[in-house]
Amino acid sequence: MYRLMKRSICALPALLAALPALATDCAPDSACPGSLLEEVVVTGRRAPQIVMDSSASISVITETQLARSTASGLADVMRDVPGVQVTDAGQPGLKRIRIRGEESRRTAILIDGQEITDHWEVGTPLSLHPSMVERIEVMRGSGSVLYGPRALSGVVNFITRKGGNKPLQLELSSGFDSATGGEEWFGSAFGNLDGLEYRVAGSNSDHGKRDTPQGKIPDTAFDNQSLYAWVGHDFGAHRLELGYDNYESATEVFVADNVKTAFPLIDFAVDVPRRDREKLALFYEWSDVAPFLPSIKANIHQQRNDRKFDTFSSTLLPGPKPLLSDRDIFSDADLEVRDGVLQADWIPWSGHYLVSGIQYTDEYVNQERRVESFVNGIPMAPENIHDEASIETVALFAQDDWQIGEHTTLDAGARQYHVEGALEQSSRPGLQVDSRHDSELIASLGITHAISEDVVLRASAAQGYVYPSLLQFAIGAYAGSRYVNPNPELEPETSDSIESGVRLRLDGWILDAGLFYTESSNYIDHVFCTPGDGCLSSRDKIYVNVGESTAEGLEFYTTRETGTWRPYLSLTWMNRSNRYENFVTDDSGTPSLSGTLGLLHERRISDRVDGWIDFALRGESDSRREEPSSTGTPTIEKDDSWITLNLSGGASFGRERRVSLVVELENLGDETYSTSAENLYAPGRSIAARLNLALE
Repeated sequence: MYRLMKRSICALPALLAALPALATDCAPDSACPGSLLEEVVVTGRRAPQIVMDSSASISVITETQLARSTASGLADVMRDVPGVQVTDAGQPGLKRIRIRGEESRRTAILIDGQEITDHWEVGTPLSLHPSMVERIEVMRGSGSVLYGPRALSGVVNFITRKGGNKPLQLELSSGFDSATGGEEWFGSAFGNLDGLEYRVAGSNSDHGKRDTPQGKIPDTAFDNQSLYAWVGHDFGAHRLELGYDNYESATEVFVADNVKTAFPLIDFAVDVPRRDREKLALFYEWSDVAPFLPSIKANIHQQRNDRKFDTFSSTLLPGPKPLLSDRDIFSDADLEVRDGVLQADWIPWSGHYLVSGIQYTDEYVNQERRVESFVNGIPMAPENIHDEASIETVALFAQDDWQIGEHTTLDAGARQYHVEGALEQSSRPGLQVDSRHDSELIASLGITHAISEDVVLRASAAQGYVYPSLLQFAIGAYAGSRYVNPNPELEPETSDSIESGVRLRLDGWILDAGLFYTESSNYIDHVFCTPGDGCLSSRDKIYVNVGESTAEGLEFYTTRETGTWRPYLSLTWMNRSNRYENFVTDDSGTPSLSGTLGLLHERRISDRVDGWIDFALRGESDSRREEPSSTGTPTIEKDDSWITLNLSGGASFGRERRVSLVVELENLGDETYSTSAENLYAPGRSIAARLNLALE
């Protein structure tokens, strides 16, 4: 397969150069016949709705767009969505996303509408192979009313690929990435056996150190393997689906030199040898129950996250008798989640569509830590720490879409939370077994008004809610060589946001633009302990509610959807202001401008060949990040502006287009840069390719 890929890559430039001369009309899989604004989405209101009619900010990454990407992870697939940033936290194999400048842990990550839960500091990793995803729906702005306490900044819903239309269909793909020397394999068998739809798929990825204009970056290799299985069947008005997926990953962790040697550290290293997730899910839907009850849906899932996280630190305290300490901390944690949702869609009166439901979630973590210490080379007695903690959440939610006029729709929603969290067991000195609870009612309101069939105005207001994580209120964490104490008195993080926008179609063009403003409070961060905090060591830290923020911005997307030349622009302007205990700053690390300007050319070359080529400029303005420090003087980090030239192209071959090739040339100018949300240099000039073969 690699030999075929290499031959195809060599032939691709000549093929693409011939596009204008050989072209006849749009390729069969192109966007010519439809519109992104006519895409049917389910995330905006937990029920089908076209993008044009939604009061929320929603972007869709289609099956065609996914097929034209060679990205090794799902985060990079979303890099051109307005308001979205890709972040790696030094873990290139576990990239995450940020929406509207918020931390990743404030974004709800769903697979087929079910949340993937994670309680660790840097947010939920996107543990699903891109080839297993059919489409992605990204909702920006709070989705806490419909999706719970991690949707403060938005919701990302990965909709997986399901069955086929023949008894047996096969798909194989292979790819490589010169930026990491990485290789990827994917295989899938799917079909429809007398109404029984099914799919089985597996993937394997292995990537080495990242290559940049400054050389290869140490501690950036990663690998992952995944398995996916799904079956579905209709029984008249009833539909039943069962899904299973397993994702196993390991990644090295890059630590910058200034962090490794920040006093009193003289060396610091991190390793994540295991970051696995296993999920079993059941879906049920009863359609057309009654004229006033279009559907009843129920889904339950159980998932287990297995995380092994190791840190190795050396500290030196100078003086007449210097003190050299080495501390190795080995953490092994299992997070088990059981979640169930019962939802009923109603038509209580003419012009109304009401979505209502109840959700129950039980999250339980069992963690073992072993601390091995050496002082001036003398081994200390090892410390074994066992923690168990849980969060139980019951929530009622409802949202009504009300057609209040021929051209105007109002939607109003609310969610009532009841949360109980507990530290159930702990062998750590200073921690007390305890429980706490919280109740909260939040609401949302939206409106759309169609000026014409091609112009729709929208506006919305929503509240957000994030309950403290198991680490923050119960078991704590380590930041470098310091222990961060949990705080059972933490308040939930909350937000209030408003936004307005316009969607329009005009002469083959579409435009989707929106303004937003958000105020967030009770941000949780860790600070150095004070005598009144009861910490066991003065070097320790503790989680506290320390911050507030305001954010305002513009998200803009436009493209031409007809013709063979299709320019597009994705642009984000944003300003964030953070308020800490002792100072206020506009330097949040968020660039004021970021976006992508591109030109897509797509043609049918012959009856047996379709081709496309895409030129894209991506970039960010410069940014500064000002944050509190242990000295009392804020630290300031700067990120320079950057812009890269990128070229991608592809072709599909055969009468039924069963063979396809995608090639991406990244950072053609070999620029040295890092994005504002990452601490790693981005890859230099590189090439990535994927060859796909479909058999029926």
